[in-house]
Amino acid sequence: MPRKSLEVSIEPKVLIWARESIGLSPIDISKRLDVSLDLVHRWECAQKRPTLKTVEKLANIYKRPLAVFFLPAPPIEFPLPKDFRCLPTGKKPTLCPKTRLAIRRAHRLQSLVGELVKSLNRKITPTIEKINLSENPETTARNIREQTGIEIQTQLKWKNENESFNKWREIAEKFGVLVFQIGMPLEEIRGFSLTEGVLPVIVLNSRDSITARIFSLFHEYAHLLLGKSGICNMEEGGGFSDEDRLIEIYCNHFAGALLVPKEDLLKHKLISSISSFPERFDEILYKLAKEFKVSQEVILRRMTILGLVSKNFYEKKREEWKAKEWQQKKGPFGIDPAKKCIRETGVTFVSFVLQAYRQEKITYSDVADYLDIRTKYLPKVEKLISEKV
Repeated sequence: MPRKSLEVSIEPKVLIWARESIGLSPIDISKRLDVSLDLVHRWECAQKRPTLKTVEKLANIYKRPLAVFFLPAPPIEFPLPKDFRCLPTGKKPTLCPKTRLAIRRAHRLQSLVGELVKSLNRKITPTIEKINLSENPETTARNIREQTGIEIQTQLKWKNENESFNKWREIAEKFGVLVFQIGMPLEEIRGFSLTEGVLPVIVLNSRDSITARIFSLFHEYAHLLLGKSGICNMEEGGGFSDEDRLIEIYCNHFAGALLVPKEDLLKHKLISSISSFPERFDEILYKLAKEFKVSQEVILRRMTILGLVSKNFYEKKREEWKAKEWQQKKGPFGIDPAKKCIRETGVTFVSFVLQAYRQEKITYSDVADYLDIRTKYLPKVEKLISEKV
């Protein structure tokens, strides 16, 4: 006869916390385990003890260590970032498991940096000025742009959007911001930011187009300047509270103004040709976007703000682009694991991990765990990092 599976005592609050933290319902669990919904409810109200095998399956579904389920109470975790989007009813959308796992990973990476900085006896102070919504986003963008030290001619000479993204990300990390790239459902989220911790964090959706990520980087940077971290998709329409809508408008305005400075756009030779050749508008828009290394929407938004085109024209064009889903692209496939590691976690994070290893603060297996990469690829990671720093 087959042996009966061992039943184990699990605190119901821990079971409920683990399920809710990944964004799943009791119905989802009943379907995944192929058990009745009533049984799931009985587990979560201590009327029935699950078997150890069942708890192991739940640990896999919830992406939690098995030991967590034997805690006397749910562990204290950072709350989810504020979601600045909501439905017309005023209800917040439920974040899917993939997005929740991305947020969980970002928090872990941020916590690891705190531990590494402490073990290395380093003092790090992010150079992020605090601003408020009453300040002119054009002026704020101009000031931050000056701090970057990037002249407009330098930006225009960058080879392509990929080089542009890498340069801007490097600047953000020099300002003391950790910039991660994690794949998330694009229809749900473009990026998010975290203010707590030793260093603030910006997470960009690696599934987004490169120009969209460039814009998202500075949209989220504006959130850090305002001290208003959260989950964003860059929309400014209905479903926001008045304050949240103003925050999103401000962050969008700031990002566009930093990437496409007012004076440099207005004096560009292609701008003066629009009135003479209106039939070439789409061509001119495309060329301006390629020169500034941003999306066409960013250029058009700047033109709207600066009074070069009407708001109605902007909205019509934007709807046209949305219909074509022109921005949505899949992330790269078959990328080298070492390059993927640096691409996702950034030079700053990887450098901290390698420095801690060299000073014997962590083990080689710790390095592989922190960087989420197999040990055989670590020598190449070290080589690539040495070329960047």
